[in-house]
Amino acid sequence: MYLKQKLCFVVVLCISTGLLFASGNTQQQSIQSAGGPTTLVVGMQTNPNILDYKDNYQTRYVEKMNNISIDFYMLPNILADARSKVALLVSSGDLPDVLQMGLATEAALEYGSNGAIIDQTSYLMDKTKSPNFWNIPEADRNAMLVNMKAADGKIYNQLIWQPESWNLTAHRQYINKAWLDKLGLKTPVTTDELRNVLSAFRNQDPNGNGKQDELGVYGWFGGTYGENVTAGLINSFVFYNKDELALDDAGNKVIAPFVQPGFRQALQYLSSLRQNGLLEPSLFTNNQQEYRAALAANPSVVGFVSAGSVGNWVDADNNANFLQLAMIPPLKGPAGLNYTPYTGFIPGAVGYISSTCKVKDVAWKYLDSFYDHDLSIIVRFGEEGVDWTRDPNVLASQTNAYVSAGLYPKITIVETSLVWNNPNNTIWGNPGPRYASEEQGNTRGSLTRPFVPESKVAILDAYNYQWYVPNHPKFILPPLKFTLAEAQKIGAPITDVRNFVQQAIAEFTVGTRDINNDTAWNTYLRELDNLGLQQWLTTAQAAYDRSK
Repeated sequence: MYLKQKLCFVVVLCISTGLLFASGNTQQQSIQSAGGPTTLVVGMQTNPNILDYKDNYQTRYVEKMNNISIDFYMLPNILADARSKVALLVSSGDLPDVLQMGLATEAALEYGSNGAIIDQTSYLMDKTKSPNFWNIPEADRNAMLVNMKAADGKIYNQLIWQPESWNLTAHRQYINKAWLDKLGLKTPVTTDELRNVLSAFRNQDPNGNGKQDELGVYGWFGGTYGENVTAGLINSFVFYNKDELALDDAGNKVIAPFVQPGFRQALQYLSSLRQNGLLEPSLFTNNQQEYRAALAANPSVVGFVSAGSVGNWVDADNNANFLQLAMIPPLKGPAGLNYTPYTGFIPGAVGYISSTCKVKDVAWKYLDSFYDHDLSIIVRFGEEGVDWTRDPNVLASQTNAYVSAGLYPKITIVETSLVWNNPNNTIWGNPGPRYASEEQGNTRGSLTRPFVPESKVAILDAYNYQWYVPNHPKFILPPLKFTLAEAQKIGAPITDVRNFVQQAIAEFTVGTRDINNDTAWNTYLRELDNLGLQQWLTTAQAAYDRSK
């Protein structure tokens, strides 16, 4: 129960003075007074950068917008601890009216199935009750609906939808342009041209130290943000998102890229580079420290590498080794493919309404308000006119990599102060929901971090947007929602298959397994089936069909 009789007087008194700020229990309830604001209990994780939630610009803005008074129920800052606390609250039947944090997919399905949180579908699909959601452009709105739907076909949460171009395609490839210029070579466009360039790098001492210490293809196989150079090169032969499943060309069938003929051809290419001394085998066994040490060697020794972050080079804009490199488009393979690993945007699932909430219509209006265009800017950047601006004169004076390259016509907002990740009582730290289009993110200017056209790092955003973001198949497999039974059934096979694929790539490349031997390849395929690949595929197909 939210409210014990002996607490009524205290709660009413606190509400009337606007002082209720819960942190240890939810023995409160949503209260709707005649003509006055409705009190809504909102649970969210504590953010150490937020100095005050009640005396807070965003709080006042949201309360006025929705004619409510918010009572905060603060959950632990660490996500695992917050989820454990929510599990206890569910068990006690004592959830806040709105839960504004991320839950594990399986947990949300369980809470929805047992009635702890409500199905929001009827609210969401009613345009009169969800005006802000239905103002979202159709393509994004449809994609959001796919991501909202749980395995049982119901919708229990809303989303933080804010795709960022830079993070979609982390396997950006760089070649040593200084070496190309010294040897009179052109930038390679195909995998065969790369092979020829790497041979010249190995044999002609482009770093000028009299040693054959130049590394051809180099990277960090265990890296998680673009450092795995083999993943990018495999995409010149077949679309491959590391060890994930994908869709066929028609967008109907779930497939495993790592059993396709193109995958074998890619491994044959990698193996041939290694056999000819053009791929450094240590990339399979090194760590981040060793990877970065090679990038920092003096003189430079790296000819071709991939990386998601320029932070792998200390002070990249003034780093001699990084300044030798140039980002290039994904290389074309023998069939003309030049895909890149594409980490499709995975939105944050937030915004649940408890079944015990007594003002569900108010709670829903509150959640939908976060999709309002202005509020979606506020929750990320702060107060308009203080922390960001749409002043035409300021906009006209600013640019960024995308606008400078002619990819967008103009800047749409300018950040004027840094609220995000700094102590403040302006915002809540974006616990969601939120909608911001990819275009909105790409047309932002900043007075605190102005665009410098001469900066080699700054222009990389535009190159990435032109060369990498579009280079994926028409149909991308969305995040799949499994039932509890399905998740339990395929949990072990997914882990085992993924680990085995990574091991096999290394073994086929360095020669422990012979990629040119049909028996060795067929053994690899049988081992995948023995580990449960077909079970994974069948279950994924069922989940994908549900999502459609």
